[in-house]
Amino acid sequence: MKKATSRYAKVACAATLALGMVASSFTFPSQPSLAENGEKKHLYIQDDIDLESEETVSVIVELTEMPEKVAVATAEKLGKKLSEEEAKEKVEGSHVAFEEALEEVSNEQSEYVIEKTYETVFNGAALSLPANQVEDLLEVEGVKAIYSNDTVELIAPVEETSLDDVVEPLMANSLPHLGITDMHVDGVTGAGIKVGVLDTGIDYHHPDLTNAYKGGYDFVDGDDDPMEATYDDWLESGLPEFSASGRPYYTNHGTHVAGTIGGQADNDVDMAVLGVAPDADLYAYRVLGPYGSGLTSNVIAAIDQSVRDGMDVINLSLGASVNDPIYPTSIATNNASLAGVTVVNSAGNAGSGLGTVGSPGTAALPIGVGASDLPATITEFSSSYVLGEATLTGDLRVLATSFGADLAAFAHESYELVGAGLGYASDFETIDVEGKIAVISRGEITFNEKIANAKANGAIATIIYNHEPGQGHIPFYLGESHSYIPSFSLTYEQGSAIAEKLEEGSQVTFGDMSEMVAGGDRLADFSSRGPINVTAAIKPEIVAPGVSILSTVPSYTAGSEHVGNYDIAYARMSGTSMSAPHVTGVVALMLQANPDWTPADVKTRLMNTAVPLSQEYNVFEVGAGLIQPKDAVATDMMIQTTIDGLHLENDRLQLVDDLTGAISYGFVSTNDGNIRERESLRFTNSGETAKTFNVDVDFHTVNGTQEASANGIVAQTNTVVSVPAGKTVTNNVFFLGPKTAKQGLYGGYITYTNQDDDDEVYRVPFGAYVTPEAVEPYPVGRSFKE
Repeated sequence: MKKATSRYAKVACAATLALGMVASSFTFPSQPSLAENGEKKHLYIQDDIDLESEETVSVIVELTEMPEKVAVATAEKLGKKLSEEEAKEKVEGSHVAFEEALEEVSNEQSEYVIEKTYETVFNGAALSLPANQVEDLLEVEGVKAIYSNDTVELIAPVEETSLDDVVEPLMANSLPHLGITDMHVDGVTGAGIKVGVLDTGIDYHHPDLTNAYKGGYDFVDGDDDPMEATYDDWLESGLPEFSASGRPYYTNHGTHVAGTIGGQADNDVDMAVLGVAPDADLYAYRVLGPYGSGLTSNVIAAIDQSVRDGMDVINLSLGASVNDPIYPTSIATNNASLAGVTVVNSAGNAGSGLGTVGSPGTAALPIGVGASDLPATITEFSSSYVLGEATLTGDLRVLATSFGADLAAFAHESYELVGAGLGYASDFETIDVEGKIAVISRGEITFNEKIANAKANGAIATIIYNHEPGQGHIPFYLGESHSYIPSFSLTYEQGSAIAEKLEEGSQVTFGDMSEMVAGGDRLADFSSRGPINVTAAIKPEIVAPGVSILSTVPSYTAGSEHVGNYDIAYARMSGTSMSAPHVTGVVALMLQANPDWTPADVKTRLMNTAVPLSQEYNVFEVGAGLIQPKDAVATDMMIQTTIDGLHLENDRLQLVDDLTGAISYGFVSTNDGNIRERESLRFTNSGETAKTFNVDVDFHTVNGTQEASANGIVAQTNTVVSVPAGKTVTNNVFFLGPKTAKQGLYGGYITYTNQDDDDEVYRVPFGAYVTPEAVEPYPVGRSFKE
């Protein structure tokens, strides 16, 4: 990395700080800013590490020699010959030279320990040494950069931890909604595709996963058994059952992710899980240990190993909450993509503000995934109430239920009602709800606690009513759980009136049962948004279902009494950790049907065929939109551009070709006058019929993006594009505007509709950040004039 000039440092910071005016969470990452200091231009160490102390620290050293797989791929791209043996020899030579130099840097009073080495997609090593020797490593020939070995955590599922934090999990099966069930019937099941899951491990004893699981490695314990941290492991550990953040020692995240990708529904229970790619081969790389946390060094080692093991696609539902495109895991996932492995990253659960996407979801070349919800079929009942001398009516809506509960059995049945206040445990101490229905007000404690307390005291169901005047039904469905009993919601007006008149012997009679379809295809509130820091690129590229996803979990998830019993080893979870494996499974389907497609081909076609969500969002929130697996597999068109992705290579920040389905103009300056930016789209028609498309350009002014027309901003391109069969044509897209254009984000979609088939539609998102600051067109990795 060359020392940046003062002008570059000022311009880059100013432009990025301008983004902070749009999203307060959007800040310039600390690592690139160190480039201003020539002495520490390769040193990316957390501020809380004292580099003058003798305390032992763990760091990751990156060497300048290009990693083996990346060197081979790069040489091929440049038309040069480089065998894998030659590339491996060069990498191994760089390690020998580094270790010899390391001996000279160290002294008799201190020791270093090499913990891990990397050669395939990241060339370097993780080592521990005294903090006061870290800077000396920068003087070692062949050292490119040094990073903190930071803690990485699973992107934890969203839980209903407080009333204000409850999301909208809705009961639906994502496979038929996405058309995947039809693909299975046609034989597209992911057969022969190797899928790596980098996570907390996999409970390969689960009947739905046993036959799909093919192996892996445990980077936490250093063995060949990538099993989750189990309940028995906790009992033997002597450590607290829960971390300070409330996460249990024992884990289940990786098993849930794996079930979504490749569950085979072999368990002899009604809720057995069939994954997106049930015939894919699953490999587990355990990088997150007890409490769901681990080290960056393990994640990089697993990425390295997964490429050596020949994975076709890898899933990372994990990350660090930093919006940094050159975070170490971002670099490693970029290199895995360059080596020919499709990488799928969760965007994160830090939404709903702009700029909240985390690393490695910030990496340029992998596929970044946000989360959407599913249409819900919600059960409702009419109901009547006898409350002493009063008779009232209400409209009950299912809020939660237990696995296997027969809700239809409530129809036309009567049950005694008992008021239970807010549902605290103490509210049940002086009442008898055995075999009765508890009437509870919303507020103060979670729904889970209210339902659990009622169940613990023998209630057969709960009715929970809204607690604020004017509020309707509680607007979400908690899902199914073994810890639930059937629970229903009432509006404030209905529920408060009933609660006020409750007396001993009060009854409810359920009327007819009906169903309504609600919601669906909306961006989840928790889903992290772009743009990417420093580059203003569009991330995530696509969204997939990630709300209330039913999948496999270890048996102990249902409680210690169920250890070894997989009949109920299932749970619903919400998060981008749940949406990413949907995409990973779809990638497996795409590669089975089209084994020659590159990672860039896969990403682009997923984006081209995505569709709008049910509500309007800007491109930095949802990218191209909701995935359409059948179209992504079957399309014979590809609309692709090449933008500049941020990467580290050969001792400096570099721009890497990002072949993608979105146009990111990045930072666009009005400092020197009017705006005129150009990008090109390549239209490849691999079919046997020529196609002509009508073109429509539409800016979206929503959730933080500026109004284009009011500021004179336009995206200009041809109104018609014709593509001969078997050919590729190029079409320019200009981003134009006056120097008076308002500062901020602009974005929208270019839609291409086949003139002969209105059902054949492709979308290309585009976006830019307009700033009055002077910004070089490609500021990173370039030489700059003073």
